[in-house]
Amino acid sequence: MSEWVKKVEAEAKGLLAEAEEEMTVLEGVDTIDPLAEDDPATDDDTKPTSD
Repeated sequence: MSEWVKKVEAEAKGLLAEAEEEMTVLEGVDTIDPLAEDDPATDDDTKPTSD
């Protein structure tokens, strides 16, 4: 039975390591707020101005 417990613990540690790696990758990604009033990523300089 202790061998089964060790196997499960090893699998859990592997899953935790994968999850931590994914979180590290995701933390480095810039996010875009779709509800932001002024999003520079969507600014379009080709819009006509009302001068």
